[in-house]
Amino acid sequence: MTIARGDLDAVVRDGLVADIFRLERATSIFEAIGSRASDINDGVGHFGNLFGALQAALTTEAVMSVARIFDRPSKRYPTRCIRGVLDYLREHIVDLPTIREPYQLKLALQSMLAPQQLQLCADQTPCRFAGEFAAYIESLLDEPTRRESLARLRDLRDKELAHSEHVEKIDGPTWAAIADLTEIAKQVVGVLGWAYLSTAYMANGRYVLTKDAQRPSKSVDQLVERLH
Repeated sequence: MTIARGDLDAVVRDGLVADIFRLERATSIFEAIGSRASDINDGVGHFGNLFGALQAALTTEAVMSVARIFDRPSKRYPTRCIRGVLDYLREHIVDLPTIREPYQLKLALQSMLAPQQLQLCADQTPCRFAGEFAAYIESLLDEPTRRESLARLRDLRDKELAHSEHVEKIDGPTWAAIADLTEIAKQVVGVLGWAYLSTAYMANGRYVLTKDAQRPSKSVDQLVERLH
């Protein structure tokens, strides 16, 4: 089932943006705990097991979030995923509004090192931009290394986290691969925000919600200091 007409803003905001936020919040807290591992393990009260359990839960949150972002569009359910958004752009190209913020869109495309042809399309033939942008993002996701990472991500989600299949241990994608996929998701949100949604998700090449997502991780240092 494709995204219903007029739902692009809600799918980006409540789907992609929300899951990117959960992912970056989980990974930043996970990393903050890891950076203070020696203090946690050596501190008064022996809270290593507690923080280890928190890291396990944060790993599940991060993997499930990125798996939702890169899920396959469902024939039965309107999943809020990138490929569903790309399908929407192609299928409703004539229904999309004119590009809202062409200058900011140009800066966003430059920051993600988009091909010159795509940048010119946004400027010279904006009516074709949605389809060309969708094709470009799909070409990135279809690169062999990313296809392998996405396959590993789906296996980890489907066989170990969402279900407990009787299989050998699943080797999921590396954290570096997840970071690479996340960057693509943020670029998609940033470009669509300037192109059609009149929302500044990206400014000066930076995803503006990252700092908000990372804010809870700052409390880890404060908490560890109090444990000492």
